[in-house]
Amino acid sequence: MLIRKANRDDLQAIMSMIEITVKLMEKNQNDQWTGEYPAKDDFQSDLRKDNLYVAILHEKIVGCITIDQEEPEEYSLVKWRRAGEAYLFHRLAVDPDTRGEGVASKLISFAESIAIKNNVFYMKVDTYSLNQKAQMLFEKLGYEKRGEIYLYGKIEPFYCYDKILHS
Repeated sequence: MLIRKANRDDLQAIMSMIEITVKLMEKNQNDQWTGEYPAKDDFQSDLRKDNLYVAILHEKIVGCITIDQEEPEEYSLVKWRRAGEAYLFHRLAVDPDTRGEGVASKLISFAESIAIKNNVFYMKVDTYSLNQKAQMLFEKLGYEKRGEIYLYGKIEPFYCYDKILHS
C-alpha cells in the first residue's frame, strides 16, 4: 500500500468513499458524519493546506486522512498528558470494501511518522462516543482516553485520546 499527498484529482474518489461511509454510519445509528460533514469544502481546505493524504491499494484510493496541528478550542478542556506541540489526525476514512486489511492502522502510523519526522512526539485525536470501532482501533494502537468534549452541536460527547510517541 502506498500513502501519498492527495491532489485535486483524488477528490471525487474521496467524496465517494465519504458518501458510502456516511450511509454506513447512518445504518449503525452513528451520526458522527452526515451529508453536511465532512463536505467537499473540508477536503478542498485540507488540500490547500497541504495536509490531506490518501492510501492507494491496487491503483485505487482506499483511505484518506488529514494530518495537522490544528486543535479545536474545546481541546483546552481536556487533561492531556503533555502540554505544547502535538500532531492530530482528522477525517480518517477507509473504503468499506477494504476494511479489515489494516488501512486505518497504516494511515495512523503514517500520521505518527510525520509527527516524529518533525520532532513532535505527541499525538491527539477525538472520535464520537458512538463510534466504537474508532475507539477500539485507537486503544489497540496505544492511544489513551483523556476526556470528553462536545463538538458540532452533537448531543453525545466526543472522546479525546492521546499517544506519546518515541523517537
